[in-house]
Amino acid sequence: MKSKVSRTSSVTIALALGLLCHLPGRAAAQNSPSTQVPRTPKGFGTTADQPFAGENPEGDALPWKQPPPAVIAAAKKAPTPHLADGHPDLTGFWGPAGWGYAITDGQLKPDGKTYEFKLGPLPVQDAARAKELASRVSDKNLPPYKPEYVAKVRDLWEHETKDDPAFFCTPKGFPRVGPPTEIVQVPQEIVFLYDTVSGIEQNAFRIVSTDGRPHDPTLNPSYYGDSIGHWEGDTMVIDVTNLIDETWLSENGTIHSDATHVIERLTRTGNAIDWQITVEDPKMFTRPWIIKRTLVHGLKGGHALEEEPCIEHDEQHLVNDDRN
Repeated sequence: MKSKVSRTSSVTIALALGLLCHLPGRAAAQNSPSTQVPRTPKGFGTTADQPFAGENPEGDALPWKQPPPAVIAAAKKAPTPHLADGHPDLTGFWGPAGWGYAITDGQLKPDGKTYEFKLGPLPVQDAARAKELASRVSDKNLPPYKPEYVAKVRDLWEHETKDDPAFFCTPKGFPRVGPPTEIVQVPQEIVFLYDTVSGIEQNAFRIVSTDGRPHDPTLNPSYYGDSIGHWEGDTMVIDVTNLIDETWLSENGTIHSDATHVIERLTRTGNAIDWQITVEDPKMFTRPWIIKRTLVHGLKGGHALEEEPCIEHDEQHLVNDDRN
């Protein structure tokens, strides 16, 4: 499982021009206190850095944990920015609370411009983790499978390290990738960038067409599907079709069919976005599966991070066989 795997990533950040002028050489970059990039406060808001979140501890195994209610309420009190066309501006770096690393975490390397960091402590098999794992088969908001698929899903979940496509460098796909880490909104399209944190995949992104075009029937199925968006009032509604059936919907062995259809909704209020997906699969589900998260605006100028190349996990050497 992911909690048993240690990963190290590196992220290159630009040092301010004025700071570079005071660095006479590599030795100064390593030893002078002035070479350390000032840390931003940890917390929420456009002046605070955000830790990246792990899976939702309530059981659906999609990123991310919900921010505290008080944080959400405070974020929604800020003014909502709008573009010239009158629609809310979704552009920005978004992140909730959770374990992981933050943009300014790490240690400056000898080159004077690269920060190397490791993920923070990952969940261990303590009482809280055991409760989370148990909830993955009992949570009230698990995907509503038809009876004939329940045993197969349970078996896949109990043997995730052998069966999960993401353990073998397969893209997570949508909606498993979760909410976007960064949004870039321009006329006629919106770009979603994802920081998957774990190094399972890199450069994950989606391009949502908002120019009024229909779905393209000639496209081959893909991991992230064909996304067409339109505005309903202040809510961006994205219709996602043509998803490949080789991915899981989450970490719970949650397979799906080629008939999967997702409706994604994003509503910005102040410095928060209410993100909701409705997953329909008439072949495998008894009803639509609905997931909700709230995204809080993160560090102003923050960006989704570049990840190291994916390496297939050495699942044969894990200490157990996945069964809780």
